[in-house]
Amino acid sequence: MKLRKLLARAKRKLLKKPFLKDQSLPPYWIDRLLGKQDAWLVQIGSNDGKTGDPFYPLLAKNRQWRALFVEPIPFFFKKLRENYPDTQRFRFENAAVNSGEKLPFYWLSPEVNSEFPDLPYWYEQLGSFDREHIVRQVKPEVIPYIVSETIEGISLPDLLVRHEIKGIDILHIDAEGYDWQILSQLDLQRFQPAFILYEFHHLSPADQAAAAAFLQEKYAHFYVGIDAFAVHRERGRPLLAQLSKHFSKYTK
Repeated sequence: MKLRKLLARAKRKLLKKPFLKDQSLPPYWIDRLLGKQDAWLVQIGSNDGKTGDPFYPLLAKNRQWRALFVEPIPFFFKKLRENYPDTQRFRFENAAVNSGEKLPFYWLSPEVNSEFPDLPYWYEQLGSFDREHIVRQVKPEVIPYIVSETIEGISLPDLLVRHEIKGIDILHIDAEGYDWQILSQLDLQRFQPAFILYEFHHLSPADQAAAAAFLQEKYAHFYVGIDAFAVHRERGRPLLAQLSKHFSKYTK
């Protein structure tokens, strides 16, 4: 068992991406534009804020950046605060972003890693209001490890007011199929992030189209694997020609 855990840990290290050096990944371009500026990141669905997180190296490099992290799962929220101990620079919300109501939230118990140490790292990052969303993505033997708890909910506008967020430079949403419901709450008259990164892979075709239409006027939209990368047409203008060479246009 100890050997399996060591091998699984080694595999996870090999899977770490060179986010700041790879031009095929959004962090490279975000750093190109905002790396020498003050910037605010709002991240919804932060997990532990480190494992497989594209913004961890950006925040480590750019010490002038600040961030609001939102994570509903209690044990991940605890790790998140441990990974970002600077409370002057970082703000935290232990809640799920929805319409503001308490709802059951589902995830895999941490015990699953003891029983199945060779699971992909992203298994433990799964969390959703929809239990079946998790069931569809995991091996059958893992399903009994799905647990739930009624989680506090908060709307995106209320979240930004609570934490006195006056401007957003980067919005990152990773909400396992709930991304459009969160993105749709963004007031684009008041907040126009330079970059919006969200996961389209788990969205229905209707939600994919709605998200694209919502951003179409002010943003250029690109595919990046299972994510959509939206770049503000004015704020990101210096990068748009180069981005078009590296990414496919988002055409939902």
